[in-house]
Amino acid sequence: MVSDTYTKMFKALHPKNITEFAKKGDGTVKDGIKVYVLAWFVTLILGIIGFFLAVGTAGADMQALSSMIGIELVGFLGVVVLILTSIIALIWGIVISYITQYAGAFSAINFFKGTGKFGQQFYIAMLFTGAIMIIGSVFGIVDALVPAFGVVSGVIMLVLGLWTIYLLYHTIKEVHKIELVGALVSTIIVFIVSFAVAFIILFVLALVGLTALGAGALGGAAATGGLENLGM
Repeated sequence: MVSDTYTKMFKALHPKNITEFAKKGDGTVKDGIKVYVLAWFVTLILGIIGFFLAVGTAGADMQALSSMIGIELVGFLGVVVLILTSIIALIWGIVISYITQYAGAFSAINFFKGTGKFGQQFYIAMLFTGAIMIIGSVFGIVDALVPAFGVVSGVIMLVLGLWTIYLLYHTIKEVHKIELVGALVSTIIVFIVSFAVAFIILFVLALVGLTALGAGALGGAAATGGLENLGM
């Protein structure tokens, strides 16, 4: 049931429960993707709520825009943009999670003789990742209502981020039944691959952007030259 999945997400924030999940041997890649999508759905709903709270407490510029084109249109456009960006983030999150978790599982199995399965590691990692996503969205709403709380929520999310690293280490260790060093190295590999993939994608996007700018500049120069040849 869906409610059971949400319950497992928050249970996975405790290492003891991760050990129990690992012993049961349950979890596949499909289950992990389902978990991520369910967490994403909650964050989307909370994000929409946070957006309307932000619009309601916006400054003079937003209020002026709302009075010009209508608060309904502002809300509609904002929600559309939010949904589109959220879908992109969903796809990105699943892809990057699969790649990085696979790298960690590959390391544990092939370098340290781990006996676990990638699917189970991916599933458990998505459980606590989903919980962190939801918690972050809740703090986003709190920040919109009480801006002064932003510093506190930022510190809490930083601590949870560090805790997530430990949970990943514990997951790899318990799922693959390997020693401390192997689990630690495999965890580090997950983050190295994550940074590498992000760098490659940003590099490609930057390259595409520069190419587009260059093509635009050449096109503009060519058009200017053509007009000059015509005596214009």
